[in-house]
Amino acid sequence: MVFVADSQRERMDANVESLFNLDLNLKQHGYDLMKLPYVLQLNKRDLPNVVPAQDLKAELIRKDEPVFEGVANKGMGVFDTLKAVAKQVLLELRKNSGG
Repeated sequence: MVFVADSQRERMDANVESLFNLDLNLKQHGYDLMKLPYVLQLNKRDLPNVVPAQDLKAELIRKDEPVFEGVANKGMGVFDTLKAVAKQVLLELRKNSGG
């Protein structure tokens, strides 16, 4: 799972609420965010009104997950985010298959 946070200052409350809702919805369906492959992407880092990355991380990190800064509409950070979550999924599959 990838949570893409909007780095704009005015979207900070929405990020926190969305992450809370994600966790709640997963629990309602029998999943635990803390046990799922998970990556946090801080998007829109090219805009002038962004929250510092350290502040975003302090507010949004849930389990020491990998964090990537990105500018999705320019492709920046997208592949790194995809590689990180794919690696976690593969490790999880390997662990669950006993290999």
